[in-house]
Amino acid sequence: MSSKVFTNEQGAFANWFPVFIGVGIGLYFSLPFEPSLTLSFVTSLGLWGMVLGGIFFHSAATLHGLSEATYVLVKYFLIAAALASTGFASAAYRTDSVAAPIVEREFGPSYFEGRIIQIEPSSPGQRYLLDNLTGKAFKWLSTPDIIRLKSNLEQENIRVGMRVRVLAVIQPPSRPNIPGGFNYARHAYYQKIGAIGYILGKVKVAEEQPPNDKQYIDNYIGMKAAEVRNSIVRKVGKHLDGDQKDLVVTFLTGQKGGLSKGTKEEIRDAGLAHLLAISGLHMGLMAGILFFVIRFILALFPRVALNFPIKKIAAVAAIVFCFFYLLLINHPLSAQRAFIMVAVSLTAVVLDRKALSIRTVSVAAVFLLLIYPEVLISASFQMSFSAVLALVAFFERYSQKKPEQKFIGKLLHNIKLTCYCSLVASLATAPFVLYHFHSLPLFGILANLVAVPFTALVLMPLVLICYVLLPLGAEGLIIQVLGQAFEFLLWVARMVAHIPYGEWRLAAFPVSVLAIVTFGGIWLCLIKTKLRWYGGVPVLLFVIHINVFIEKPDILVDPKNQLVGITINDTLYLNSTKRSRFVSRIWKQDLALNHLKSWDELSRDYLKCDAESCHLTLQGMVVSLIKDGTAFPEDCNQGLFLIAPKHQVPGWCNNRSRVGDDYPTLGYWKLRKGGVHSIFLTGEMLTIHRVSEFVGDRPWNRGD
Repeated sequence: MSSKVFTNEQGAFANWFPVFIGVGIGLYFSLPFEPSLTLSFVTSLGLWGMVLGGIFFHSAATLHGLSEATYVLVKYFLIAAALASTGFASAAYRTDSVAAPIVEREFGPSYFEGRIIQIEPSSPGQRYLLDNLTGKAFKWLSTPDIIRLKSNLEQENIRVGMRVRVLAVIQPPSRPNIPGGFNYARHAYYQKIGAIGYILGKVKVAEEQPPNDKQYIDNYIGMKAAEVRNSIVRKVGKHLDGDQKDLVVTFLTGQKGGLSKGTKEEIRDAGLAHLLAISGLHMGLMAGILFFVIRFILALFPRVALNFPIKKIAAVAAIVFCFFYLLLINHPLSAQRAFIMVAVSLTAVVLDRKALSIRTVSVAAVFLLLIYPEVLISASFQMSFSAVLALVAFFERYSQKKPEQKFIGKLLHNIKLTCYCSLVASLATAPFVLYHFHSLPLFGILANLVAVPFTALVLMPLVLICYVLLPLGAEGLIIQVLGQAFEFLLWVARMVAHIPYGEWRLAAFPVSVLAIVTFGGIWLCLIKTKLRWYGGVPVLLFVIHINVFIEKPDILVDPKNQLVGITINDTLYLNSTKRSRFVSRIWKQDLALNHLKSWDELSRDYLKCDAESCHLTLQGMVVSLIKDGTAFPEDCNQGLFLIAPKHQVPGWCNNRSRVGDDYPTLGYWKLRKGGVHSIFLTGEMLTIHRVSEFVGDRPWNRGD
């Protein structure tokens, strides 16, 4: 590396701070055990001590013959290590600080009482969060701080803050339904949700929450925001219904649970799912509209415009309004990230600095990662930051071009810029979309060319007007107009979603592959010199991997639900298509399969069943799926690989298996201990992955 190149990159080193912090956080979440919090902090303090020592003893290092270039490299390496250790320690501290009881097992039906702290629409019905819990069940179970319950009924008389009584079945938050899949238990842990379940019958009011309750006062702002959200939902429901109502509610309150599954799929297939998550686009548009409207109003008064810095006043006012907007939509992490970026950008306006830059993105990422380290592994954080970073990096280079002067030239320039933005954002988020959702809309750029400008010019201004009119009770007309606007958006989504071959589906791939392409993308965005193009190597490796090396398991076993699946070509064959449909849908989605069918439709060349067992012939290997314990003597003597979800395999049978693996037979207890199993067959060899291998012994996995 030449000194000139090194000097050019040295100035942008601070932009890598969130990357190093993220490495530490990623290392923390990849461990199969919970590390020592004390050791994490001691290590971090020790590394920062070395950094400070190196800075203070710079002259001594030079005196002992250490070259300047070597000193700088060592210093940067220590800073990177210290930042990584800080990320690791912050994740360990966050995990310790939110620790809350988790119920040990499924229980119910039983009566529970609690205070409602949140109500969300859920298709069908509503979803409740309860705290201050009581119930007979907690004589035998740990008492969670918060539980989440689903009801198929929508009750308008139930309000946030009420103490209610429900008949419900509860269980620990669920672990992944496939090895390497989404871990809801971890997601719930950081929200202090210690149980999930469903309500039987109606929610009944037990008593009103006393106004002097200490916890009520502590949660006053959050409770009031929840009350306002539910008031908005009720008001919208008076004027609209169906998809129009659900989309208006989504944009006004951030609650998208009411949307039907079909509508969500159409919006996702059209590449417009990002419009449903209140994030950078919505927060940026809200801030921009507020900034220009407030500045315009102040400019109408000459005395004010001439004597006060109205640009800075508008910037501060926009920050304040955006903060209340964040509270109203229940501050999802994607919106928190967007608010931090908006606040930093508008603060830069107040300080007469450049509003939007890679440094702004880095500052926002550092704040969010240190406060909520768990966001690193969330889809919303990964997709929003990848899109914003790519767009800012693109604009920093694109803005160097000479702008067009003529009207037609400007119009064509803006159209071209919109296309570029959609393409850049789509490419930046594509690896994360494939990793989390296993499908990629191929014509999303077409939908976004219409939907994004429409959102900016029509939807968000109408949303802002609606906020102004709601407290006055004059929202009826504007809500109906907003409903029609969303009907047009849905029409665009449906048109694009139904284009033939408009979706690329991909089976799950390891998180390590995602980390490689992420590093390549970050390198392309942050490096300023010609070294930038080396970032294309990890991206190329990613493309090769997903096209060549992805494998699908041949057999899936869910011991909890007694579900067994066999994958052949693009079809998942199940021993029961009625049992645990949620799990079977997860398997189908994660493996990018097209069809779900019953074993009865499977050719006898593959599967032969009798009353005792089924023999599966696949990949040159015969597998015995035990249905009755009387099948053990015959199948064990044949040396078959055995799967017995309902029975414990006898010890003598284990010894007779000729499969050369440490896990030759899968009986009831082995299956329950390991969770869902995925099995890969190749001739006489087999590979088994278990959920327990991926989740490890972590605090959020101790509820089962």
